[in-house]
Amino acid sequence: MNPISSLVADIENALSDDVGERRHVLLRRITGLFIDQVPDLNEDHISVFDEVILCLAIEIELAARMELSERLADLPRGPRRTIQNLAQDEEIDVARPVLERSPCLSDDDLARIARERSIEFLTSLSKRVSLSTAVTDILLERGSADIVERVAKNSRQALSDIGLRLLAQKATEDQRLYRLVRGRPDLALRHVGAILEAAKQRAKSEMSDLPDQPDILDRALDVGAASLFVDPDILDVKENAAQKATIVWPVWPTDLRRIASQIERGEIAEALAGIAYLAEISRESVEAAFAAPQFDSILFMARAIGMDWPVLMALLKVREGGELSSDIHQRAHSSFHALSKSTAERVMRFIASRLGKTANGGFGQTRSNVK
Repeated sequence: MNPISSLVADIENALSDDVGERRHVLLRRITGLFIDQVPDLNEDHISVFDEVILCLAIEIELAARMELSERLADLPRGPRRTIQNLAQDEEIDVARPVLERSPCLSDDDLARIARERSIEFLTSLSKRVSLSTAVTDILLERGSADIVERVAKNSRQALSDIGLRLLAQKATEDQRLYRLVRGRPDLALRHVGAILEAAKQRAKSEMSDLPDQPDILDRALDVGAASLFVDPDILDVKENAAQKATIVWPVWPTDLRRIASQIERGEIAEALAGIAYLAEISRESVEAAFAAPQFDSILFMARAIGMDWPVLMALLKVREGGELSSDIHQRAHSSFHALSKSTAERVMRFIASRLGKTANGGFGQTRSNVK
């Protein structure tokens, strides 16, 4: 006898019976039969199973609905109405498996749940392998920091232009999120601009103690934001003695004249170590600044330690392969003379503090011990 036909009487009896355990047993049996035969079923057959499973599933106990959700979650062709019903269950333990894994939920289903349900439901949605922009837009707007970070990390979850801009703005306040955003393959230049502009405006509002020189301040903030985008660790100040082993200081007393002589002789590694020593930042940070696509970061460091323009120009020439283009020379010269030493120092301290560091922490003892 056809196994589907043999179930008719049992189904009729179960639907008219108030005994929950009997319904659960029959539901488990029908669900198993459906899973076994679904590769060979057409859409009409699936619809019939869907109606029966849904009728049996509506009034069963919580544990039985959790079991059903888990069994149906990974089916590529499932009973769609039943899965929709499970996804909208008031209990997240029932909804979670299908929310996280079921391919039978449409974008409209997922977007509606994202708009209407609690943060637990949004958390489950954010764990899906892929999501459309209609859903990620809502998750980025309503979601917690963990949800936003999970969306940013998964490049298979599509982001709209609006979503990317929202993510970029959030990234200005969260360094970990910022690193994830920076690595997304769909991040366009316009979104980078949103990050930099938001960071600049926030920093400007917090730097009220700087002199009233708006042009210089704007330039400083542009440079600082761009530098941090290129390398978030560019001003990574070491905080304790246990970390000093990664920093190689010069074995001789260093000053600007010695650094200038080293640059002239082509001893660039030694010159960069000297800049790190005087600036009280790690040599790795100075080397990263020297190798960065833009000269802004090394200009800031040089200006903060009081380096003269001719010495910086010589260092930039080495960086550019021996000669400076007229454009780079003009921009560097203009920036250097527009930015005062005190402003450079204060902006560096500010940026370091935004990374949770202190600009003068931990190096006084090391420098005083150098012979």
